Amino acid sequence: MAEEYSAKSIKEVREKFDIIEISKKVKRKGDMLIISKELKIKPRSLKMAVDEARILTIFPKLEKSKAGILASLRTGRELKLFDEKYDIYETQARELIKLVRLWNKEVQSNPLILISQEEHDLIIGSLLGDASIRQRERNSCFRFSHSITQKEYSIFKKNKLSNFNISEFREVKRKIGIHFIHAIDFSTKTHSVFNYYRNLFYKNGRKVITNEILNQINPKALAYWVCDDGSYDNTQGYIILCTNSYSLEEHNLMKQFFNEKFGLNPTIGFRDEKYYYLRFKQEDSKKLIEIIKPFIPKGMEYKIGGLKNA
Repeated sequence: MAEEYSAKSIKEVREKFDIIEISKKVKRKGDMLIISKELKIKPRSLKMAVDEARILTIFPKLEKSKAGILASLRTGRELKLFDEKYDIYETQARELIKLVRLWNKEVQSNPLILISQEEHDLIIGSLLGDASIRQRERNSCFRFSHSITQKEYSIFKKNKLSNFNISEFREVKRKIGIHFIHAIDFSTKTHSVFNYYRNLFYKNGRKVITNEILNQINPKALAYWVCDDGSYDNTQGYIILCTNSYSLEEHNLMKQFFNEKFGLNPTIGFRDEKYYYLRFKQEDSKKLIEIIKPFIPKGMEYKIGGLKNA
């Protein structure tokens, strides 16, 4: 039996409900479907209403027709930056459609139009490490999972990315073999800006290392990489980067990068007859620590020889 809706169109939703109040109830994944069933609102129209309410909360005098056009701009920061550039009150709706398309295209080729250098560094460093980008339909989301022992680090990252809409941040227990892993999973909602990082880091579904990526690494991004993939040997005083998923060719590229950019000369190790890694000799490890120490988040000092994380 077909679902009977009390409100099928966005116009009917506006007439029968306070869309601002409805939008306040949408706080997590799944809320939209629950509200749709409770209020008997067609899901697509409910989504349009929630998007409209989000935009009208920031621009209360905006024409409703324009609010719908701006729905693909996902965050308050993005809406404000777009308005600063194009003046949404003065721009005609037809022209606004073209400008939104142009904006989304530009963001995918130059993320710094939208995000800060600090956010960019965190994303680059994390993707070199444990993070990933997942593509969903047209856009992508940024994800990471850290051990529960790195909860403080996970919260630090979440706070740094607070300008994005967060779809997941929770403790999980998963079974790997005979062991249970206690971790924290994080994911943003999808956004066109993450398509840039997807295209940068992935080829045929596999994460890769290229000169284009390496050229974007500064000391802060490098610090995040070490926090994610680094391991400090307290006995011998050296740092290892566990870059297991990359090929020998990619390791040679990384070795050359460290030498040319930072004057470091890591050796390429090989273990278990299948994994490569980078090891920095004691003197180079000291140099590396001096480069990244100012940017190591609280609680991650053990990655560079500080107190062991509890």
